[in-house]
Amino acid sequence: MPINLTHFGFTPTESLIYGVLLSGGPGTGYAIARAAGLARANAYSALEGLVTKGAARVDGGRPRRYRPEAPTALIARISNDHGQAVERLSRELEAASVPDTETLVEILSSRALLQLITHDVARAAQSVGFLAPPDAYPLLVPALRRPYSAGVPLSLAATGPVALGFVPVAQVEANGHRWPGMPVILVVDDRSAILATRNGTEVRGHWSTAASFVAGARLALERFRNS
Repeated sequence: MPINLTHFGFTPTESLIYGVLLSGGPGTGYAIARAAGLARANAYSALEGLVTKGAARVDGGRPRRYRPEAPTALIARISNDHGQAVERLSRELEAASVPDTETLVEILSSRALLQLITHDVARAAQSVGFLAPPDAYPLLVPALRRPYSAGVPLSLAATGPVALGFVPVAQVEANGHRWPGMPVILVVDDRSAILATRNGTEVRGHWSTAASFVAGARLALERFRNS
């Protein structure tokens, strides 16, 4: 199966070589070039690019042997790098004097949902209302600690038992509300909200700054908490 890393700053040749490393295991530049069907110079250039970007390692000795970074480690590195880039962009955009406009963004993956929740919660200045399945909370502890440490009120709920240790999480009943799956609801500072659902590994929902959307998300949270 071809691996496409070009969306994350890698070249097509680097993507090809990373796939060869994964399927064929560690090897010399010469062997990897032959396996990839590339000129040696192109293969070596791609290998050095992968090493620089943290997708491959090179062993000492002669001849030098290259080995792939584990896929899980590569994903973690890419997520961290892109997370930092989004943080920088967010700070730059917040400094720009552009009038706020109501926005609606469709959420199509669990990773996108996690990034949006982390981004909004970490910047909360007034309040956070949140409902999610229990297994979402361990991933969000660092983001939740930031507003908690700043004295921002957190109203947290889960569809099962959760013990964070620094703030209580109420347990609510997910059934009986005609929600299409496991609910994920977030309201931050009455300025942005998320309404989403999770069915197995599939996530669908929306993030918005529209006042009516935020009000609807707040009402949904209150209905779950008061049931």
